[in-house]
Amino acid sequence: MEGQTVLSRKSFIRILGGLGTGLFVWLWHRLSDDQSQKDSRTTYRHGSDIAMGVSYYGKYYLFRDQLGVVAYSTTCTHAGCRIGRANTGILQCGCHGSQFDAATGKAIKGPAIQPLQKFECNFDAKSGQWIVKCQPAKESYV
Repeated sequence: MEGQTVLSRKSFIRILGGLGTGLFVWLWHRLSDDQSQKDSRTTYRHGSDIAMGVSYYGKYYLFRDQLGVVAYSTTCTHAGCRIGRANTGILQCGCHGSQFDAATGKAIKGPAIQPLQKFECNFDAKSGQWIVKCQPAKESYV
């Protein structure tokens, strides 16, 4: 046994714990990434009778005014909490109090400083429906 290194039980448990933690983190990342990709491929359809103002649909909300309809994420850009419903044109995060303008998604009171993520939202004249995709909107600059 001369010249052999013996691994103590304590060292073995630490190594095993580190490997287990690493495996857990890797699986968590893979599963959450798969869910994000699935969400970005999901298409939601709404009739043309969307009410004026804010309409909530879980992961996103629609804002309708005289100009049309826009879709924004309901995930706060500060800590990832879900923003709450409001009777006014101002939406508030229940976690830390960030406020957003419902029409533009812009942060108007911190701690959030980034605007809400704008999603793809287009009207399909053929079906008469608004189509929302939970992926970043492609802004067109004229």
